[in-house]
Amino acid sequence: MAVTQVESRTARRAARKKPPQRGVGRRIAAGAAGIVLAAAAVYAQQNFSMSFEQRTSYLTYKGRIGETVETKRFTVKALSVTAAHAVDTTDYSNKVSKVATSNLFLLIDVSATSAREPFKLSKLSPPVLLTADGRRYQPTDKVNDALTLFNKYIQPGFWSSGLLVFEVPEDAVPGADLVFIPPVSPLVSDNYAPEAQIDLGLSGAAAGRLISQAEDHHSLVSESR
Repeated sequence: MAVTQVESRTARRAARKKPPQRGVGRRIAAGAAGIVLAAAAVYAQQNFSMSFEQRTSYLTYKGRIGETVETKRFTVKALSVTAAHAVDTTDYSNKVSKVATSNLFLLIDVSATSAREPFKLSKLSPPVLLTADGRRYQPTDKVNDALTLFNKYIQPGFWSSGLLVFEVPEDAVPGADLVFIPPVSPLVSDNYAPEAQIDLGLSGAAAGRLISQAEDHHSLVSESR
């Protein structure tokens, strides 16, 4: 049967208007991309709806003062604990001044080394003093970090030593532990991050002696140089 020119033109216009079909590979890739985006949305919702504490749990390694506590990321030991009513600090020009407290400064001499990568302690997730009744005290902000362990790089193959200074009431001393925590990212959840919990040996009698023998002033400047 002969096809007229009108019918031929109509067929060509219909062919041009028909949308091209996507290949099977493109449809599979688009579907996979959709699944990935959906999974990412669910992960973000779950993680960012949780608090920082919920997203950063730790594997706890325990020891006592004077002992070496080894984890998969670092090794640490608390060497001594001192109490004082006043300590040094410095300003931006390195001018030394004395800061006092109506409570107590606990100065813990700590030495640490890294298993693989160097790191510095973080103010976001710092070491804490854990009391017998569960209170947690972060290092005092009255002392310049340059005078403490926060100023040191903790490196593989080398021991870095420095003080951690906490300002606490006297009732926080008996039974207190040092919890040494490496830096943790607020955006990355690591359920296997290690921490070291160190018994400072502050039983009732030892805590009483430490408090009663607290120094009037403890120089940090001479120790950091």
